[in-house]
Amino acid sequence: YQEVLRGVKAASTCNVRELKVSGDDVAEQALSLKPDAIVAIGTLAFKKIRSITSLLVIHVMVMPSEADYSRDRNISGVSMDIPPERYLAEAAALFPSAKRIGIVYDPRFTGAYVAEAERAAHAAGIALVVKKVSDPSALPAALEDLLDRIDVLWMLPDATVVTSATVELLLRHSFQTNTPLITFSRKYVEMGAVASLDADPRDMGTQAGELANRLVSGKTGPEFLFARKYQLTVNKTVASKMGRTISGETLRRAAIIE
Repeated sequence: YQEVLRGVKAASTCNVRELKVSGDDVAEQALSLKPDAIVAIGTLAFKKIRSITSLLVIHVMVMPSEADYSRDRNISGVSMDIPPERYLAEAAALFPSAKRIGIVYDPRFTGAYVAEAERAAHAAGIALVVKKVSDPSALPAALEDLLDRIDVLWMLPDATVVTSATVELLLRHSFQTNTPLITFSRKYVEMGAVASLDADPRDMGTQAGELANRLVSGKTGPEFLFARKYQLTVNKTVASKMGRTISGETLRRAAIIE
């Protein structure tokens, strides 16, 4: 969060005042400062101030399921998601022979993102094999249905699919079926996923600051942006155990876990 804040301050052309989240009167405290806009960093901060309708609000580092709450109001944001076409491009670089990528998702949380991913996959000539679930208990059957139908499993930051209980299941499925798992956080690569794309928090803050500048000056209306910078992380040990050889060019721009 501090890296995000540094990015906001570096990019903003306005005076930036920091208000830490404490108690239930955060919205009132924010309004008392009479700001031109509010940047909410993190899901908790956004929950505290999303009731405000009289000011421009920009959220960053907010879970996608919470960010979607605000689409029809005075709220803009920088998503924690990487553009789907970048995931697909990285998957192609990591696994050149992969033509079928599987996703398990809950439409309530990641439906809009999966729709964009399907359009990007079609344009890239990649088959996206998707399974909808509405409860974590449905995940084992969904994964079983994907068996032998996919070359790579793509794990999204979906509140139904990714829980403390289901992550182990996803990793076990990946190992047992020899299907590389690509995800959104380095911590899962450390646990056994083959690769992740982690959004750059400092640049997300920069995007939020730039967006605030445009909104306050009246140069734009509400905008929702994907995170534009990320770090690719690769677990070479897991890739090797799965018989996958990753190109030197890809590895040179990746953080390596061995």
